[in-house]
Amino acid sequence: VRKNSFTIIWPRLNVLRIFGKENMTITQVTTWTGTPAAIELLEAASKQSAPFHESLGAKNPRLMRGITGSFSTVAFYTLDFDSMEAYGAWCDALLQSEWWDVTAEAIAEAHPDLEMTSQNVFYDGLTRK
Repeated sequence: VRKNSFTIIWPRLNVLRIFGKENMTITQVTTWTGTPAAIELLEAASKQSAPFHESLGAKNPRLMRGITGSFSTVAFYTLDFDSMEAYGAWCDALLQSEWWDVTAEAIAEAHPDLEMTSQNVFYDGLTRK
């Protein structure tokens, strides 16, 4: 994971091109896969990261874990934003923080037991004006 990784920047640019500054709820979903023990560590780390993400402008941080099926090795970390512009400002602030560098190192060290499988950005069609 690098600061200029297309994993984070490309979805943001694509949505900006499509929607510009429209006000609608934006949700970033990061998918994690790993051993059950690594997912437990991710849960603990997410509890520490959530207040920091909120301090930069994210809302409603959640770590979604499965109750049924084969989801013991998958987790989804989600953050909400009021607009694409708010999401972009959050990305800029995050990538400029020391937190990002420390987290990138921790992700690399946790591999292959824990992996950031994907990161996607969604808009809520029900809130799009």
